[in-house]
Amino acid sequence: MTRADLDALGVTTDVATAAKALGISASAAYKAINDGHFPVRVIPIGGRYTIPTADLRREVLGEITPPADVTDRLDRILSTLDAIVQILKVQSINSIAA
Repeated sequence: MTRADLDALGVTTDVATAAKALGISASAAYKAINDGHFPVRVIPIGGRYTIPTADLRREVLGEITPPADVTDRLDRILSTLDAIVQILKVQSINSIAA
């Protein structure tokens, strides 16, 4: 399963999809879940299981979810960079026109 495939998943996924991402069969995944050895968190809902996609991404891609304050700071930096790019574009257009 590629990064793009993982990007297309929602917040959670089913066991068969998680198994595919981990490179194991669905039956091996269910056995690991029942034995308590599945490599990511499993959330039982009724008679079904759901797998948090963030946990799956962490296991498959080695990604870690940044804390919310870091994400907020990165968003502010991105906004600032966008503003700087706009200013530079205007300055460039003005210097060409001059």
